[in-house]
Amino acid sequence: MRIIIIPVDGTVNKDGRAYIGLDLVSCGIPADVHAFQWEESEPNKGHVEFKSALIQNLEIVELPSWVNACLAKWDEAKASEEAAKQGNING
Repeated sequence: MRIIIIPVDGTVNKDGRAYIGLDLVSCGIPADVHAFQWEESEPNKGHVEFKSALIQNLEIVELPSWVNACLAKWDEAKASEEAAKQGNING
């Protein structure tokens, strides 16, 4: 699974499918996070990019809880999009 999160514009990209403008306020993203990237491979790895140039990227091997909250917003957006498509097909 490939994940990219850019909080400033509400972007959550999962496996190449991006939703932009999501309301991520309730996700608990730390204020100093500029972006998050995750590439599931052997081993799982990712990193958090910070707004300050004085702080280096933080390499991680486990998804933070705020990322899971952002993925839930992505799931909601996808479900809403699919429901709208179904409505157009059936309507």
